[in-house]
Amino acid sequence: MKRGGGVSGAVSLVMIFCVLCLAVFAVLTIATADREAKLTAMTAQNAADYYASDREAVARVAAIRSGGTVPDGVEIYEGRAAFSLPVGENQTLYVEVDTGSGDILRWQTAYTGSWEPDNTMTVWDGQQE
Repeated sequence: MKRGGGVSGAVSLVMIFCVLCLAVFAVLTIATADREAKLTAMTAQNAADYYASDREAVARVAAIRSGGTVPDGVEIYEGRAAFSLPVGENQTLYVEVDTGSGDILRWQTAYTGSWEPDNTMTVWDGQQE
């Protein structure tokens, strides 16, 4: 007489494999959602920082165009007014305005943080040893 338990062992192995796959996918999904939440918060903060600096720059440009007193931090040279405002920790908004026509000549953000190269990885210099 044969025992009929051979197929149920294979089904159990497939079921264990499926449960492990689902657990791995669940962990990957949670990790991805956490990274996306952090990226979203960082993007929102960067946008808020930029628009705060942008609002201040627009007010300064309006004061320059009105011809009244020159706002603090504005340098005037050769018919141009220039100033810069920090945008967060690592960026600066540079603005330059033509004082005669009031045209905006420069409205640019630039990275001003420090950068240090990672020299921990040995890179092949093209010569054989």
